[in-house]
Amino acid sequence: MQITIKVLKGQDCLLEVLPTSTILEVKQQIEGELQISAANQKLLLMGRPLNNDQTIASYPNIKQGTKLNLVVMKPCLRDSILRGFRKHFPEQQSERLTNEFMADFERKLTEQSLDDLERFADSIVSRVPT
Repeated sequence: MQITIKVLKGQDCLLEVLPTSTILEVKQQIEGELQISAANQKLLLMGRPLNNDQTIASYPNIKQGTKLNLVVMKPCLRDSILRGFRKHFPEQQSERLTNEFMADFERKLTEQSLDDLERFADSIVSRVPT
């Protein structure tokens, strides 16, 4: 069956899906069509989010011609770092470098005192134009 994906503030995308397709598989199709990471997608039907583990058939309101809304969420820090490494390194090395970076980042973050974090936050807030 064909369904339409409506990207909020973006274009529409027509997909061919099976009743047995999971929502995650639909998101992966969208990733292939629109180059929006499946991890950054939230699919909505009548304003309600769809569960990645559920199939199309488990939502009786999804039928031929149904329009699903796609909300694109901002990527997390890890996704941004991984995307940067992918520009310069093969996938496996990018994953390894990202994991090492995140472990080092978290280790250094936990070494900071609350006073250090507060000073850091104040310095960022003071740079934001009002």
